[in-house]
Amino acid sequence: MKNNCRPLFRLVAGLASLCASGCAYTTVGSKLGPITPPRPDFQPSVEHTVGDFSFTLEGGKMVTSNFVGRTLNESIMGSWKDHGYIRDAKSVESGAFSGKADYQVTLSGSQYGESSVAMQLLCGLTLFLVPYTVTQSYDIQYTLQDVAAAKTYSASVQESNKTYVELFLLVTLPFAARNQNAMLARMGDHLYDQLYRQGAFRRTAAAAALP
Repeated sequence: MKNNCRPLFRLVAGLASLCASGCAYTTVGSKLGPITPPRPDFQPSVEHTVGDFSFTLEGGKMVTSNFVGRTLNESIMGSWKDHGYIRDAKSVESGAFSGKADYQVTLSGSQYGESSVAMQLLCGLTLFLVPYTVTQSYDIQYTLQDVAAAKTYSASVQESNKTYVELFLLVTLPFAARNQNAMLARMGDHLYDQLYRQGAFRRTAAAAALP
């Protein structure tokens, strides 16, 4: 069952340790509504990295905070590229911006997974026949630097969703991945919209902030 859950490993950030043996279904978050941000004046290139980011999962922390942060960044930057907000995005190590991209993005914040340790143990002892849930809470901040203008912008979002882990949820893997991607894309829309309305993603550095 471990191999069957590998596709969800990278999509459900922070749940790698849960999906390694069982299978999971993830819901879409409900705090952030769908929005349609303004179209950018141009499609810039972006370098992104992880700053002060913490990841906590009750019952066992088997992946690093940096890995989870990079996974979140890759997903959000991927949605930005898919929606035409940016031309391309490259991940770099902390403090290793090249200065060649139009913008530099640093992710910070936290991801916290709330779950019953007892239910996790029972689920493992019954070979994932008894399910358990994990409620993921995201508190994400983006710091965006306009390299040419030496101007900095910031944005933040909060969201949460729930994952159900059980052996018989194997058939829901495509829906789990789709729901997780949809939530991260929506988070990305809100982050981009906040940054754009402050004056980012404009051709001129003197672009005025929108109301």
